[in-house]
Amino acid sequence: MIRTGRKKEWSILLFVACLIIFMPPVLSIFDESDLVFGIPMSFLYLFGSWAGVILFTAIGARRRTLMKNAPEQPGFEDLRPGSSQEKP
Repeated sequence: MIRTGRKKEWSILLFVACLIIFMPPVLSIFDESDLVFGIPMSFLYLFGSWAGVILFTAIGARRRTLMKNAPEQPGFEDLRPGSSQEKP
């Protein structure tokens, strides 16, 4: 699958953000004995950031679809199937 435009930019940005988030120097910042709701801070950071990566990947991979009942805009072709008839 070839990514173009904003999806390509989004993929590169997400990749670089993941590199920074999961680098050992950044992980060592949260490697403390502090507990939050009985859970170590490092676990919260690691699994919370991993959940964020999954969320942003899902948002970036979302496919845009044409709305069937969308109002027509002047200057644009109607790309819906079955609408190749000439309009008066």
